[in-house]
Amino acid sequence: MNSEESIKRTNELLASYPIEELQARAVEHNKQARKDFDELKKALEIEECSFCSQSITCFDEENPCLHWLLWKAPDLKKKHFPQLFEQKGFHNISTYLRWIANCDKSFVNINDLTEESKSTNIIDLTIRYKNLEWSFICSENDKVGHHGTKEGSKPHYHFLMKKDGLVVIKYGYHFPFTDYDEFYFAMKEGKFDKLRPDDGRAAGIQTILDNTRPEEVIDLMTHSKSDEDALFKTDILIEAEEGHTISGDDIAEMLKERDKTGVPLAKLVDKLKNVKLKKIVSPGPAIPEKSKRSSRGKKKFENF
Repeated sequence: MNSEESIKRTNELLASYPIEELQARAVEHNKQARKDFDELKKALEIEECSFCSQSITCFDEENPCLHWLLWKAPDLKKKHFPQLFEQKGFHNISTYLRWIANCDKSFVNINDLTEESKSTNIIDLTIRYKNLEWSFICSENDKVGHHGTKEGSKPHYHFLMKKDGLVVIKYGYHFPFTDYDEFYFAMKEGKFDKLRPDDGRAAGIQTILDNTRPEEVIDLMTHSKSDEDALFKTDILIEAEEGHTISGDDIAEMLKERDKTGVPLAKLVDKLKNVKLKKIVSPGPAIPEKSKRSSRGKKKFENF
């Protein structure tokens, strides 16, 4: 699908449809995706799989299913995962896990922050759900394949899984991309005139940063009593204008109001008179750490 000829044929096909029909299909697709997510969430609550209609403890080696990734099946072994990955592909698997994570809490369990990735990584993603954690990595070299090698000669990515904080699958496997993966990459790179990807229910923290202005982030915030549950971290710098002072009593009253109402301090400080404010919003400590990264330089919104 990543060949120029395939992309050209797809664009010609899309051009043959009226824009109204394509928009109607997109609406229907998004409607079905929301329905599928709701069904997955309901099934997960009773430990069933909405895809195979079996218990998530069910294991059939002849019929790989995405619920294997929850590792509830007693007979499931590490050796079975290559079959699942080769059949389902990166985008289907990662979307499934994003959905699973968002069934628990929206956004906070998905670290897809581009600023925490190496510049040479095309994919750098960590997803958490309860006691499970999954990580995906693909470098520019992985994307084209390691020519002349026995393993990894084809375009591929690496996968790591943790359970109860312990690594149960290492990054050593070279999982190949499927045709659908290549199609999705082409769509994400803007190679189709009338197709654009949408994270929908699979959205992570990066989606918020890409689509929400800093002021809107603060407007949507509520105060978290525990820093460990915070999706965002807010730092506030308050400077009194010349000839004025900042009242400690005013700050104390706002802290009381924050604790009582849940309105974040970043909104309450707007009540202060004769001051200059600087607010810095960055991803909070609740977001899972990416595996094998050297630093955590979070993107910050400043100067507003």
